[in-house]
Amino acid sequence: EVTQALHDLHDAGCDIITITQYLRPSPRHHPVERWVKPEEFVEHSTTAEEIGFAGVMAGPLVRSSYRAGRLYAQAMAHHGRELPAGQAHLTESGDASQEASSLMARLAR
Repeated sequence: EVTQALHDLHDAGCDIITITQYLRPSPRHHPVERWVKPEEFVEHSTTAEEIGFAGVMAGPLVRSSYRAGRLYAQAMAHHGRELPAGQAHLTESGDASQEASSLMARLAR
């Protein structure tokens, strides 16, 4: 289902994607049905990149507003466009700590 949704979104013109886990905000909200493993997020991220998404961030704690500038910079680079001088800091490399790939790298040490 996730792969099909990624294809559908990309085909519709979506260029940047965040893939995350539903977190129950309070006991009054729908419970979490299953916890997605970090390896699954890494797989989904790889699939999204292979499909052609210009910016991808995936992990259980990733939120669309967090590091949005970094995703924008990834998309600009993907399309061969330069960032304005005042936004050059957005190109700093490295995964955000909320990304599953960052967690997997820390666990591998």
